[in-house]
Amino acid sequence: MRWVGVATREYRPMFEFLQGVLGLEVAFEEETTAEFATSDGDTVQIMAPGDRTFELFSRNATGPVPLFEVDDVHAAAEELERAGVELVGAPGQDENWEWINFRAPDGNLYELAARRRVPGCGW
Repeated sequence: MRWVGVATREYRPMFEFLQGVLGLEVAFEEETTAEFATSDGDTVQIMAPGDRTFELFSRNATGPVPLFEVDDVHAAAEELERAGVELVGAPGQDENWEWINFRAPDGNLYELAARRRVPGCGW
């Protein structure tokens, strides 16, 4: 597991808790989202109302959303679909990752993500 996402209406108190109480390092902060790094390099991201992920998580998750890293998110999505697993929302991506959301048999929302390949970099 590499990442945990938390949609919260208590954005500032959660920010202060993760940074001040748990001592996590701020990896980045924007107006409606912030990500914190653990000492092992895993991350916890909080999203406030107005963030693009807040609504998806608020509608589909009852708590934090764990993300598991895979080698190929497209192959993983195909495998989930063949197994009859419900994909939730559109696939997403940023400059480093591509991800999908899905509903597991327990009814909770999870994510799978793969690092994006950068041409010529070998990663």
